[in-house]
Amino acid sequence: MTTTDLFRLLDSRPSEAGWRDLCALLERLDDRRLAAVTPRVLRWPAGQRPMPDHWWAQWVAGDVRPYHALAGTRRLGRLDHVETGTVPVAAEDDFTEEIVDELLAELLHGTGYVASGDGRAGPGGADGTGGPDGPGAGRGAYFYNGASAVGAPPGLRWLALAAAAEWHHSGGDIVRWDTTRDAPLGWYLSGGEHRDEAYDLHVSPDGRTVVTAVEGRWHAWSARTGEPLWEVVPDRGRDLSLSRDDLVRFAFSGDGQRLAVGTGSSDVVAVLDATTGGTLLRVPDARDAFGPVALDWRGHVLAHAGPAGRVVLRDVATGAVLATAETGLTSVGALALAPDGSGLFAVGGAVGGSPEGAGLATAARPAARLFALRPRPGGLAVSAGELLRPTGFTEGLDADSPTAAVTTRAIWTAAGPFAFIGADFGSVLFDGRGQTLWADPASALAAFTPDGRALVVVQEDIDAWFLDGLARPDDAAPPPPARECPGQVLLTGLPASLAGGAAGEAPAGGELPCSHWSVTVAAIADDARALAFCAKLDRRSADRPQVLCRWPEAGAPPEVSLLPAVEGAAYVADLLFGPRGDVLARALLGEEPCLVLTDVATGRTRWRHPLPPAAPHGRDRLRLAFSADGSRLALAAHTVGRVVVVDAATGETIREITEPARHPEHWRRPRVDMAALDTAGERVAFGARDDLSRVTVRDVATGKTLLRAEPARLRQITGLAFAPDGTRLAVAGSTDDGHAALWTLPLAGDREVPPVAPRIAVRDLSMHDQPDGTLVWSAVSGGPRAYFPGSHGWGAVWDAATGAVLAHMPFGRADGGVALAPDGRALVTVTQYGARRWPL
Repeated sequence: MTTTDLFRLLDSRPSEAGWRDLCALLERLDDRRLAAVTPRVLRWPAGQRPMPDHWWAQWVAGDVRPYHALAGTRRLGRLDHVETGTVPVAAEDDFTEEIVDELLAELLHGTGYVASGDGRAGPGGADGTGGPDGPGAGRGAYFYNGASAVGAPPGLRWLALAAAAEWHHSGGDIVRWDTTRDAPLGWYLSGGEHRDEAYDLHVSPDGRTVVTAVEGRWHAWSARTGEPLWEVVPDRGRDLSLSRDDLVRFAFSGDGQRLAVGTGSSDVVAVLDATTGGTLLRVPDARDAFGPVALDWRGHVLAHAGPAGRVVLRDVATGAVLATAETGLTSVGALALAPDGSGLFAVGGAVGGSPEGAGLATAARPAARLFALRPRPGGLAVSAGELLRPTGFTEGLDADSPTAAVTTRAIWTAAGPFAFIGADFGSVLFDGRGQTLWADPASALAAFTPDGRALVVVQEDIDAWFLDGLARPDDAAPPPPARECPGQVLLTGLPASLAGGAAGEAPAGGELPCSHWSVTVAAIADDARALAFCAKLDRRSADRPQVLCRWPEAGAPPEVSLLPAVEGAAYVADLLFGPRGDVLARALLGEEPCLVLTDVATGRTRWRHPLPPAAPHGRDRLRLAFSADGSRLALAAHTVGRVVVVDAATGETIREITEPARHPEHWRRPRVDMAALDTAGERVAFGARDDLSRVTVRDVATGKTLLRAEPARLRQITGLAFAPDGTRLAVAGSTDDGHAALWTLPLAGDREVPPVAPRIAVRDLSMHDQPDGTLVWSAVSGGPRAYFPGSHGWGAVWDAATGAVLAHMPFGRADGGVALAPDGRALVTVTQYGARRWPL
């Protein structure tokens, strides 16, 4: 065949015969001509470019040639081949010197099989593991329920596979299956000796060690013989009978000397010596660290996941935090560090999208973010790239599902990072540019080879997909540029002295986390001059003290203190700064619920206003609202169904309003949602709900009803605000269809107004009943600005004047506090890892 034949084949419709002829031509090309035709070859679908048998024989023998990079896939076999230790097609020239050595070792050591506890044949040796006597004929693996994990070495001469456990009986077998020839299985663990299944099998970069976790124990075996190398029980004080409720993830350093381990629910993150299993670093339990994990090439830098989609980078030698990164992901399923430590790749799921496409989906679709890392004094500087969302086959994938948590994988190769996610209704492979390289409509599990040459995908079939052969030359756009994380960092932690007895938990840097639990309530003054939030400073205590931070001068370090504790009222329900930022109101619950006003400059209590006992069925929800001139303060008690207006100077009651029931026979009394005061505090608005949601405005002096409205399609209210001129009332909330919306009610004319249609702000932003949002309307903002809290791990800040989404919050109230300043210009989020001011 000639060059003309080559181009004729490349222009023809892909076919099996055409690919076979094309392979024969590609083998004859020199490097220059091969590079010239590579883009055209890669336009053929990867599934129609299977690696021929003789290429495969060369590849697994380590004789990798340039034209091998043009193969897209190779069928390795099926799970029933694993059960019997066979392959569909034996590789040519498979009897290399190494394989001969292995066969001789097997013959010398014999079979050594005994009956396992469940009556099935099992490997001999202690605890049913492998060892020198383990490999041999006469024992089949049990993969009737499928596979639960796969590990792939460089070269793909064999695979480590874990079988799914029998739901009523035994655990899953863990075996070594030769991909090149019919051969006896190598055994690592027999399912008859345990009642669990492995969810992450990792093979060391040199292919000599296999690691996994079963029943809470971390195991390492010789990949070749199945002999146990070490076993680690991370915490003998815990119940380790089952590990399926505690997903364990592993990651080797690039040189294979160190192994990072992260657990899903027991908050154990450690770095081990890969040879001995000795602990090099154990992140203290108090640091809220969990898997997934990643190491750089030398194992000097550890990356692990934190709450609310955060990633923490630590120095392995000291455990000190080098940096934290907010990924914007609702969940992080896998991490990868660049071999030289210059980048971090976080993979998981994200809800929402760009401002122009905000809220078009509520499921967490596959997503990732690239971070550039560079050294700085005392740590690492982090610059975040754009959120990557692979296109095409991702609409039906829920990357936040339990299945995705088990299957998500990431790797960083010389060609950049890659990610795999297998969800309940589809699987996808994409690269660091967000390009979808491979997809399948069914769920799958997979493993990258340590050298990054191939991805092994396991369903009922077992296939290798070669990453070079999946490249898409037509879409070879550069990755999005890195950008600094949005906004200004206000806090990275709290002074250790603030926690008193808990100060001993502070890391070497002398800082405590902002909280040892999620920050649920926060408030910010105009211009971010002061910040207040609830915190859990002692993991052993249920107390949630309130932290006050003040910035007397721009750019100066904050003055941090605790607000005075209030006897009998320890649970903070709401915080709100006065319009001038000089006072802070606290709505507190407990045996003696109360409303407290604190002087911001001194931290002293100005007055305490007692409240009626909370509802007998659980805690009430209290929401605060100042008048624009700061003279009056309103408090709405949701469950009690009462609104109290007090004088902000003295704390004395001016008006108390209880919403009457629309229908006396209704099964529950009305609930009050939110409250708002006009500029001078002469009118109070509040939302009420029994069978329908409605808005009421009353005169504070007389209690007279000035307006009663039932906005069309209003399901629940998340915010109320008067216009600065007092002519209109804005209502934020969700519609019956689950859209975040705004209603604007006129305040002139009759008390009863016709239904007002909603203005849709963010579509399909699912919000559970009575979430805590924020709505402000000031002369500075020019119109209403609303924070809409989502229930699926994200929220949005929306500006009514422009109709634009100003910010996407990558977490909800359960994971962090979100505070919008009274003038609407400052947005601050507070999490366990710090506080950040977002640009609006």
